[in-house]
Amino acid sequence: MEARTQRILIWSGPLMVALFLLAFLLFAGFIPPSSPNDTAAETYDLYAASHTGIKLGMVIAMVGSVLLTPWGVAISGQVRRIKGAKALADTQMLSSALGALTFVIPITLWIGAAYRYDERGPDVTQTLHDIGWLQFVCVVWVVFIQMIAIGWAILLDARDEPVLPRWVGYLNLWAAAGVFPAGFVPFFWDGPFAWNGAIGFFVPLTSFCGWMLVTSWAVFAAVNKQVTDGTEPGELAPPQASCSCGCAAS
Repeated sequence: MEARTQRILIWSGPLMVALFLLAFLLFAGFIPPSSPNDTAAETYDLYAASHTGIKLGMVIAMVGSVLLTPWGVAISGQVRRIKGAKALADTQMLSSALGALTFVIPITLWIGAAYRYDERGPDVTQTLHDIGWLQFVCVVWVVFIQMIAIGWAILLDARDEPVLPRWVGYLNLWAAAGVFPAGFVPFFWDGPFAWNGAIGFFVPLTSFCGWMLVTSWAVFAAVNKQVTDGTEPGELAPPQASCSCGCAAS
C-alpha cells in the first residue's frame, strides 16, 4: 500500500510542470516574461489586456505549486532508505514544502495586480508585478538546497545496487548549478542575467523542469524495484516464532 501511494505521489512533480507551463504559456502569457525595463504604463497595459487570463492562469499555477509537497514526500520515502541520509531526506522534504509556499506568494501578487487593475494607478500595478517576478525567480534558493540534498544523499549510497542511480545524484548537482544564476536577477535590468534573460530565466527553467521529470522517473523506478525485491516501503518484518521458554526461535 505504501509503495502504491509513493508511486502516485511522485507524479505530482510532472503534473506541476504541466500545470505551470499551461498557466504561464497559454493563459497568463508570462512566457516569455515581460522586460524589467518596461515602463509602468506598459506593465499596466499588460494586465488591462489579459487580466482574466492572468487570474485564471495563476489559479492553475497555484494548484500546481501545492503539488511540490507530495512530490517531496515521495522522494523522501526513497532517500530515507540510504544509510546516513535521513537528515538529507528531511532537508529536501522541508525544502519542497517551503518551495510550494514561496511559489504561492508571487502568484498571489500577480492575482492581486490583476484583481483591481482598473482601480489602481500604473505604478502600483508595476510594483506588484515586479515583486512577483523577483520573488518567483529568487525562489531558486529553496530549490537549490533541495537539489543539493537529493544529490548528496544519492552519492552517499555506497552499495553495489544503490537505491537511486548515481548518475541521478550528479544530475541533481548539475541542475543546482543550472538554477543558481536565477538568484542574482535583482541585480540586472536587461541582458542574459535579467529575469527574462537566457541565463537568468530560461536556463534555470529548463534545468528545473528536466530535474523534476528525471527525478520523478528515477524514484518511480526505485519504488517498483523495491516492490519487485519484496521489500515494499513500510512493510513490517514477519514476527519471529518463539519456543516454549519464551525465546525467539532462530
